[in-house]
Amino acid sequence: MLLFEILGRRRNFEADQTAESQEWFPRWVWQKFDQGEIATILDTCGFGDDEMRKKAEIMCKVALWCVQYKPEARPTMNGVVRMLEGDMEIVPPLNPFAYMSGSGSTSDSTQQSTEGSSGTTSGSYVP
Repeated sequence: MLLFEILGRRRNFEADQTAESQEWFPRWVWQKFDQGEIATILDTCGFGDDEMRKKAEIMCKVALWCVQYKPEARPTMNGVVRMLEGDMEIVPPLNPFAYMSGSGSTSDSTQQSTEGSSGTTSGSYVP
């Protein structure tokens, strides 16, 4: 949830906001991500610089992995750090809110693979 607050540059729910702006930010991010509208997320959150947009897109994907309904589908903190630092590939996240609508699938397991040579580790987070 902290990644969503950083991404949105505000708390996920603020009492002084209008009802229209109270849409739950993590769910809104998923809807835009699922529709292929990551640029809308980044524009709305005020990320204009190319380097910041790239970092924010990574943060968006990691945040969606971190709120998966099933705990075993969520990355470890080590995995989160590695994804944020660019040491681990981030596959597109599953719908973390599928359980709310009864449609879609959630992952039953996670797999983290590491590959490397001479002490360097790289890998990808795969549900």
